[in-house]
Amino acid sequence: MARRARRDDDEISVAELLKETGATARPLTGGSLPPRAPLPDGLSPEEHVDRIEQRAREAAAAQQRAGARIRWASAICGLVAVVGSIIVIAVTTSSPGREASPPQVPLLPATTPKPATSTPPPPSPTPIPTVMVGRQTAPSGSASAPPSSSSAAAPPATCSVRFTVQNQWDDGFTAAVAITNKGAKTLSPWTLSWTFAGGQQVTHGWDGDYDQRGGRVTVDAADWNTTLAPGATVTTGFNGSIRGGNPAPGAFTLNGAACDAG
Repeated sequence: MARRARRDDDEISVAELLKETGATARPLTGGSLPPRAPLPDGLSPEEHVDRIEQRAREAAAAQQRAGARIRWASAICGLVAVVGSIIVIAVTTSSPGREASPPQVPLLPATTPKPATSTPPPPSPTPIPTVMVGRQTAPSGSASAPPSSSSAAAPPATCSVRFTVQNQWDDGFTAAVAITNKGAKTLSPWTLSWTFAGGQQVTHGWDGDYDQRGGRVTVDAADWNTTLAPGATVTTGFNGSIRGGNPAPGAFTLNGAACDAG
């Protein structure tokens, strides 16, 4: 006979259980339950149960306190780690030489202003010192008057000009001009003029304001040498260009009065 399948929630009797498992029922001694073992300390079952529950509660409370200590220790360790990280970052950021900004380099001006008075650059050719003596010549076509014993002698010049070529090369030269006041009056300001006969051109001057129109050159006093006292000498100079020869200039005048050249 096939065994009927039994569900988990079907009720089964002790006989059916013994039959299925093949176990043998063992009769109870005297037909009653075995004697209960005595409880410790003479406690009743209810007191014994209460004591067990109390110990369980005490054990649970101890575990809770231990867990709370662990959580507090973990929180403190985490806080210490965060504070330590912040301190390390702050020290690293503020330490010198880590992220130092590059030094500010002052910018130089695009151009350097040229001083009012400068020393001309030394030319490469060998200097040829030359002293030129200006001569005043009468205009061509005019007849010279014969000397007359009755005519009065010409008054002496009240100034003298010494024109010196200090350096000369293929297409240029450097010259110095010394002006001496031989009169009895102080000249302030003063203006010197002369004429170039060989096509020379003034390219740069110092210790005076130079202007040239054709062959005629005019030099006005600078701010620092405006006054020329009697017997005093003032010196100015310039660089010039030449085309071929470099003849001596002539017709020097100081404030309109003719000067001796020498």
